[in-house]
Amino acid sequence: MITVKAFNKGLKCRGFKYEVGKTYTMPTEKVKICERGFHASAHCDLSETINYYLDVANSEYALVDINVVDSTDDKVVGDKITIIKKLETLDELIQYDKTGRWCYKFANDIGSAVDIKRLEDAVTEKDETGEWCAEFAKWIDGADIKRLEDAVIEKDSTGQWCAEFAKWVDGANIKRLEDAVIEKDETGEWCVEFAEWVKDANIERLQDAVIEKDKTGKWCKYFARWIKGANIERLEDAVIEKDKTGELCIYFAQDVDNVNIRRLEDAIIEKDKTGEWSTYFAKWVEGVNIERLENAVIEKDKTGQWCTYFAEWIDGANIKRLEDVVIEKDRTGRWCAYFAKWVQGANIKRLEDAVIEKDLTGEWCTYFAMNVKGADIKRLQNAVQTIKKEEVEQWKN
Repeated sequence: MITVKAFNKGLKCRGFKYEVGKTYTMPTEKVKICERGFHASAHCDLSETINYYLDVANSEYALVDINVVDSTDDKVVGDKITIIKKLETLDELIQYDKTGRWCYKFANDIGSAVDIKRLEDAVTEKDETGEWCAEFAKWIDGADIKRLEDAVIEKDSTGQWCAEFAKWVDGANIKRLEDAVIEKDETGEWCVEFAEWVKDANIERLQDAVIEKDKTGKWCKYFARWIKGANIERLEDAVIEKDKTGELCIYFAQDVDNVNIRRLEDAIIEKDKTGEWSTYFAKWVEGVNIERLENAVIEKDKTGQWCTYFAEWIDGANIKRLEDVVIEKDRTGRWCAYFAKWVQGANIKRLEDAVIEKDLTGEWCTYFAMNVKGADIKRLQNAVQTIKKEEVEQWKN
């Protein structure tokens, strides 16, 4: 395989000096990727070498022929390598950069000692996402900001690099980049970031875009939480409409100031299918109606899991009532055992009776005996022995 390899100065790698025109070998069985063997770029791309030779100013590069034994996403390892040619001119080095990352890094590390215009040309040509054009504009003195901005707007498919260009680069055309972000962003994420990062961003316009693009309510929640001047009531409406489970209504109530707690509670009770989010709402959000949320959990919980957590976590929960529900809903004894272990004020004897009745494997009787203070150890041992005997009889039959 013909590819490129990076070295320290003097074509040295891990203290060993290579020479152009020579071939080096080692036993195949000793080769191990990232540990031992001859390593090089997986795609003949100098950008990949930066992951391992970050100091471009003090690195050297060569074209090599390697007999590949193993590979990762960005490098190969072989048992035989020939150093074909040292890459010395800027044109040669640019030729083997496929993404523009190396050209940007070279310009950043070497600075005014290199042909900035030539490297900018290469970055503009090779960069497919806009990332390295944005980095070039941000960090390189003498960069052509307008040209790189044009390139980012053309190449960026999501709005991310347009947003970061507007954030980082002095002299960027904020209105033009905002237009591009709104056009390209499909989820609302980068409209949120633009509103947060960029001075002179049009908050109302970006908020409109987030509400339109956000399918889940996630980015509406972040906009409300992070952006000064956001319309909280309008974003709350959007979250309630978009949230399918109640989870984001909880986070909105928890993270955003000046929200309508009762309205969000109504939405969670309506949307929550299992009792999970009603439980978390009661646990995390101040000013909620505990009794109403407990009723919702009891209605929705099919196994006893969330009734158990509600009893454990929520001050003011009706322990006796929740214990009754867990005993009724639990099919295996698992949640009865957990209820007995975790919930202060639980009726240990009654829960032990339920576990013995429900447990068909002995697992939860054993757990109860080992973990619950006040458990009748002998009785639980007898229950487990009975289960095991029944299993043996069934096996015999």
